[in-house]
Amino acid sequence: MPISKTATSTWSMNTLKTTILAVVAVLAVAFYLFGPATFPRLKDAAIQACNAHAGGNYRSYRLSWHVGVGPHWSCWDASKPTHPPVDMGWWVSPLR
Repeated sequence: MPISKTATSTWSMNTLKTTILAVVAVLAVAFYLFGPATFPRLKDAAIQACNAHAGGNYRSYRLSWHVGVGPHWSCWDASKPTHPPVDMGWWVSPLR
């Protein structure tokens, strides 16, 4: 029985490239929608920024992550209920 120098595979190179690209695209979209809310350093940075916005009182700030067309952090100072919430944007830098 002869031995082949080439291995047979059901995956062609184009199929492999397309699959890898699709996986990377799905991961990028998932990070865009849920990344800042799930990674502890990014969430802690948002908590610190929202606490600073509320005057350093941990009891009066409310922080929430909104997912949609433009995901963003929303910070609200509970000690000032008439003021609208502040849109902190998608990214709050953890390098401060």
